[in-house]
Amino acid sequence: MKNQHIFSLFVLIYFSGFLCNSLVSQVKNTDNNISEVQFAFETLATAIERNNQVKLYYKPEWFISKKINPSISTLPLEECLDAICRITGLSYVALNPTTYIFVPVEIRNYSNVMNNQGIILIGEPGDTLISKKATVTGRVLDFVTGKALDKARITIDKLNLNTTSDQEGSYKFTLPIGDYDLRINYVGYDEDYRKIRVYGNGIVDFEVSEKIIRLKEVVVTDRAVDLNVVRTQMSVINMNAKVIKELPGFLGQKDIIKSVTLLPGVQSTGEFGTGFFVRGGSSDQNLILVEDVPLFNSSHLFGLTSAINADAVSSATLLKAGIPAMYGERASSVMDIRLNSYANEFSAKGGIGLLDSRLNIELPLMNKKVSLFASGRTSYSNWLLHAMPDAELKNSSAGFYDLNALLRVNINQHDYLTVFGYVSDDRFSFTKNSPYQYDNLLASVKYTHVFNDKLSTSVLAGLSRYRNSITSSDSLKPDEAYLLNSSVLYRTAKMHWSWMPNRKQDINFGLNAVHYQLQQGALTPYGTQSEVIPHYTTERQGLEMSAYISDNFRFTPRISAEGGLRLNRYANLGPGSSLVFNPDGPRTSENITDTLNFSKNQLLKEYYSLEPRLSLRYSLDDFSSVKLSYSRISQVINLISNSTVMSPTDVYNLSSINVKPLINNQIAMGYFRNFDNNSIEASLEMYYKKTLNIVEYRDGANIIVNNSLEADLLNASGYSYGIEFFLKKNTGKLTGWLSYTYSRSMRYTSSVYLEDQINRNNIYASPNDIPHNFVLNAGYQLTRRWRVAGVFFYNTGKPVTLPELKYNYNGMQYVYYSDRNKYRLPDYHRFDISATIDESLKISQKWKGSWTFSILNLYARKNPYSVFYRSTSQVESRFYQSFNLYKMYIIDRPIPTITYQFSF
Repeated sequence: MKNQHIFSLFVLIYFSGFLCNSLVSQVKNTDNNISEVQFAFETLATAIERNNQVKLYYKPEWFISKKINPSISTLPLEECLDAICRITGLSYVALNPTTYIFVPVEIRNYSNVMNNQGIILIGEPGDTLISKKATVTGRVLDFVTGKALDKARITIDKLNLNTTSDQEGSYKFTLPIGDYDLRINYVGYDEDYRKIRVYGNGIVDFEVSEKIIRLKEVVVTDRAVDLNVVRTQMSVINMNAKVIKELPGFLGQKDIIKSVTLLPGVQSTGEFGTGFFVRGGSSDQNLILVEDVPLFNSSHLFGLTSAINADAVSSATLLKAGIPAMYGERASSVMDIRLNSYANEFSAKGGIGLLDSRLNIELPLMNKKVSLFASGRTSYSNWLLHAMPDAELKNSSAGFYDLNALLRVNINQHDYLTVFGYVSDDRFSFTKNSPYQYDNLLASVKYTHVFNDKLSTSVLAGLSRYRNSITSSDSLKPDEAYLLNSSVLYRTAKMHWSWMPNRKQDINFGLNAVHYQLQQGALTPYGTQSEVIPHYTTERQGLEMSAYISDNFRFTPRISAEGGLRLNRYANLGPGSSLVFNPDGPRTSENITDTLNFSKNQLLKEYYSLEPRLSLRYSLDDFSSVKLSYSRISQVINLISNSTVMSPTDVYNLSSINVKPLINNQIAMGYFRNFDNNSIEASLEMYYKKTLNIVEYRDGANIIVNNSLEADLLNASGYSYGIEFFLKKNTGKLTGWLSYTYSRSMRYTSSVYLEDQINRNNIYASPNDIPHNFVLNAGYQLTRRWRVAGVFFYNTGKPVTLPELKYNYNGMQYVYYSDRNKYRLPDYHRFDISATIDESLKISQKWKGSWTFSILNLYARKNPYSVFYRSTSQVESRFYQSFNLYKMYIIDRPIPTITYQFSF
């Protein structure tokens, strides 16, 4: 019988104990002098449960015609169950030491054989003559749906052996032949115990059940119970679908990117921005991968929500340090987002909120060999903008949509293909005359082949395109109407190999190639009456090629290391031009002496970078460990922006003759400790980062349609350091975390020319310097369906440059600004609360819905988003004009929201 049929029958049996016990046949024989009689099995089952402190599940109709002596209830448990099986022709499965299920013999397959004692037999008895060791492979699956479970933990305490399933639910380990007790742990699921007898190589699929089925409380954690202690990697944030469901909501919705900013070492760009800073790095230094291709703009509505639909995500991993060699391209962090990819049966879920509505569909095809997952969102957000306190936001309009799909084709047991696509579109306008528009397009095709239980490979081709535009069309000045466009086109090809030569090593190696194509600005007339002269920047191209290898080696149960090396070669290609500056002067537009022109694909400049990676772990005991990591990463593409929030006026720039690749070196160390049987986890991490070739800009730099952009860019260096504390409670009715981060991010220039200096080469705070950050996030499960949550966060105000003097001259007022980032906005703090009634727990109910009620900014804190300087005069005059400082607030009052989620 196929595995999916096994799962379905198991589910039927499992829940029969809840739904059918009251319907057991009432057939009884009142003649108590007869020792062997026909009676209701429920009576015997109750006696067995009471005598042995266990729970039995079964279908009552299987026992109606069976004659069983009631005295067997006094036998030891295993003898009692074996006797029942001999009489009825059934068998039983031990889900754990206190839970047993009676099942027909034929469904007890597990891709192998199980004896009457519930021991899974792996391999053939004759295999012991061939080898003293065996390799066991298989998958960990959801008991009810059959879905693969990513990062399920399999442990054999006798050997101190631990392994974790991958995103397809697959696992493998090698061990000596013999008998073992095996434990399976997964987020929010029962800890499962199995007995195995290993004769030789074999394949075993394990199914585990959600904890909510049989327990009064739900345990939701974002990793295996002790994974934070025993894994080699440090500075990792893991989220799967269950954890995402429990994340704090923003405007009544789950937002993955905003949620990670509540964790240590990650700072938000603000309420009006879904970008984030990781340990002092800029937001463009974060590589956000969706199914292995990068997302260049991760926000909708200029930051009110993220471009990632949380309902479509199966897992998300953020790496802050010790980044494996397989990742490159961006210097600060990697966020690897995976979508749902396995559909066992048709299902749909969605939501209706005050900001947008969404729908997700899972569809199995061709006898479940093909799985299709598709989702989409669309917005109706103008009401929210009109409720904002800022006058410009009140008069603005905005809208977005996004669509994504993932198709998985299981070609055979060793080969499968995935096809991914994503498209989004945003439109925003402060006035009807100046609409903004930007869109993302992502696509990839990935083929995976599994040679055997030790070696597999995958090949991927993908692309990512980001475009933005501004239209200016004043009906009173049609001759000045224009359209401004810019774009980024990213193409990639990857080959990755995974090799596990033995149970102590996990080796990964591969090749990456990336082709960049940038259009930094195209200004064209808009409308037939426009007299704007077209102006274009020169197209820029670059080719980045990388080779990498890494080895995760477990020396002993207490000591492990992951070492890796990545070699990058970047080539800046034509067509294009390069400015030549006078070497004896500052690199200003006045000192441009020549312009070098290059033909298509001609090499302008190339850079090589050797990037070592190293992570070490030493376990002090079963509940604590210390870790150390070092990484060096280069970055050849940078965002040129005058603000921390991405806007259509921002442009991307590639490394060239005059702009060197950014280089980031980071060392980190930490202490990790779990308490109370791994229900509470704590960590203390410290880091130091040194960054070279940071792209800064001159005061008053022009980044719009500027073919001399490099004359407005400056080379800076920087360093960041900090300490992060994290305490998280994973189980019980009360769950949540507390985090505190102290961090500094500083920059400086070193040019001998005053024009190329910032703050006269003195050290200054970077825009990402936020020294103090505190978060308290807590949730309480009132009942099995009702839960409440609250989030309080506080951080130091962001650095800003403000005017220090103003003076009048010839009827005009002039302003003298301070050194860069000399001042700070007021400290930021806010408290949000929510209450959720979860979906019905009835298995038979098809349509299920949940409601979330939340209040944003409960105590009406006015947190200034920015401070700006503008004229106080309503009528401009060339004889007199005065200016004053103003604060801009995005959310200055409590905002209630309601969201309805559904599934069927």
